[in-house]
Amino acid sequence: MKVFASGMMVFLLLVTGCDSGSSERAPSDLGSNVATSAPQAGIEGLAGNGSAVETGTVTLEIQGSGSPLTIKIEDVQTGTTLEEVMRLVTEIPISIRGSGVTAFVDGIGEQAASGSEGWVFRVDGIHANQGVGSTVLTPPATITWVFGDASDLIGQ
Repeated sequence: MKVFASGMMVFLLLVTGCDSGSSERAPSDLGSNVATSAPQAGIEGLAGNGSAVETGTVTLEIQGSGSPLTIKIEDVQTGTTLEEVMRLVTEIPISIRGSGVTAFVDGIGEQAASGSEGWVFRVDGIHANQGVGSTVLTPPATITWVFGDASDLIGQ
């Protein structure tokens, strides 16, 4: 019974930490900790399994009728969808219809999809074969948006 009690005490010390000071931590300390046995909601940079989530920059290259525009979105976590990234853009108006697998970018800036013309995108130079809500990113990544006739743009 003593062995069980000693083992339980060691386990509790490991789970709660051996800190002889206050058990409260400043918010700035949270991101640098190794995850405890249960995931902590709201802490960025930690996955539910306790491993660090990689982050990086997503570069958006927008090629419409005006001058090309480049926008960099920093600290994007691996596994973020292109829809989520597009919703973060503040430098230019972005119009997205639907969400998730039905999400569709129908306007960037002053150019909106109409008829056979619209926005198509490539991820690191490869034409996407799925929508923005289904496109999962692994930063660093470059997304190139091109406006024109969809049938002409897909083969580029």
